[in-house]
Amino acid sequence: MEQIELRNNLQASLNSLYEMGFVENLAEFWQGKLHVLEYLYRHGNSEINPSVLSDALDVSRARIATALSALRNKGYVTMEMCEHDRRRMRVMLTNEGKQFIEGKQHEVEKHFDILINGLGEKNVLELIRLTDLSKEIIGDEDAG
Repeated sequence: MEQIELRNNLQASLNSLYEMGFVENLAEFWQGKLHVLEYLYRHGNSEINPSVLSDALDVSRARIATALSALRNKGYVTMEMCEHDRRRMRVMLTNEGKQFIEGKQHEVEKHFDILINGLGEKNVLELIRLTDLSKEIIGDEDAG
């Protein structure tokens, strides 16, 4: 098979994966409001303020402010003044936010379990190997 045909087939295959709800749900965890919620969930009782979120998620402070405003309107986060520094706001996940993110995580985990059961351990390990290799190759190319 020629390079162009291989490239087109690979691109079509990956695109068809991306268009599935499973990958869309997973991608939400890597961007936007769900990414913020997931970070807050993982870091539970830590003192988290908007600038920490911005730095940790590599997102502009303006985008964090917009995401936090939307999440606050939905009742998923609250914000209050930090006790030791009144100039800073502390962001906290509400029970509703925790339930929401746990539900989303459950959806994604369910899809992964279906994939793992369908592929079997040997193929899953090979997929992980190929994914890691792809990341390494692309990373080397981006660095060079």
